[in-house]
Amino acid sequence: MSTRQSPYHFLIRRVHSLLGLLPIGVFLAFHMVLNLSARAGAETYNKVIETMRNFPGIFVIELIVIFIPIAFHAIYGSWVVYTGQSNVLRYRYARNWFYIIQRISGIYTVIFVVTHVYLLRFGEATFAALQHFVSNPAGLIFYALGVVLAIFHFANGLWAFAITWGLTIGPRSQQIWSYVCGGIFIVLSVVGLSDLTAFLK
Repeated sequence: MSTRQSPYHFLIRRVHSLLGLLPIGVFLAFHMVLNLSARAGAETYNKVIETMRNFPGIFVIELIVIFIPIAFHAIYGSWVVYTGQSNVLRYRYARNWFYIIQRISGIYTVIFVVTHVYLLRFGEATFAALQHFVSNPAGLIFYALGVVLAIFHFANGLWAFAITWGLTIGPRSQQIWSYVCGGIFIVLSVVGLSDLTAFLK
């Protein structure tokens, strides 16, 4: 049965949209800001990460607030990619390109997040370990693309969120909101790439 035929499609789509903002989007922004501690040096970064890992009940918090929402968002998002049809070659409008980039960024972000979590949870989550990973050009490109595409996916999803929930109805409100989301993308990208450059010193 296709997603369009499902009687639960309306509800699932809104849950998927909501999870993209809360808690995933909020966690993304928090994570980018938290990682600015790397710019203060290895000792400060390691201390912050160790504090977060030893926070009481952190596994339950991560499971409920991060892992389950991300898993649902990723699984349903993959289904949307699989069943969706792009008309970017027929109608070359900016939003059509954003449609296809949103799908590509979603797939890449899933791969990036799984790799990132694996390295942090089952590897050595230290400044030196991440510095070693990004010292390889392939690792640096992988992380830089992961950061930028994850932020794009969030910012563009935020634009679509407002339409899905009926917050931006007319063309003018959608245009203004696109500027706001563009600003969010730029600011978070600067923060995220600034985090990354701290490991190149």
